[in-house]
Amino acid sequence: MDVLNFRALEQSDVKSLQRLFMESLSDLIRRERFEDADLLDEEVARLNTTIQDHFDDDQVQLYVVEREGVLIGAGALLPPNDIISGNLEIKRGAIELGSVYVLPRMQRQGVGQFLLEEMKREILGRKQHVFYLDAGFPSAQAYWQKQLGEPSLILDHYWGPGAPHMIWEVDIK
Repeated sequence: MDVLNFRALEQSDVKSLQRLFMESLSDLIRRERFEDADLLDEEVARLNTTIQDHFDDDQVQLYVVEREGVLIGAGALLPPNDIISGNLEIKRGAIELGSVYVLPRMQRQGVGQFLLEEMKREILGRKQHVFYLDAGFPSAQAYWQKQLGEPSLILDHYWGPGAPHMIWEVDIK
């Protein structure tokens, strides 16, 4: 594999990152066979807010993975979302590892693993050793179970009958 570059999001990356999010989410929703017509728009709007927060809020940091000048992955470190904080007793100063996406054509090539390892280094660099992560899409849940083990909490039927939401509390000490 070519050299992967991990770095903070820059203003000049925004359009490329928005395309990455749109392509990844469209593919994910198609593969998962979700029928909620508003889901894509809602998720894209949420991610666009995260992009804006990266530039406006010191607590939100977006990172990208680049290969040969092309953005192929992204992830954020931010305060835990409402699902996490509403269902777990989170530690003060807690960090959520979220908004993790890899371009569909680059999946299953180690990009996600590279991104996860670099994000862990960032967390440790902040003098933290615990992060939270949550997932609602079944394929994302399967990926994170493989990477992080069993979730700390499963919210059964959160998205409807047979559609749980999973939350991980991960200590990387």
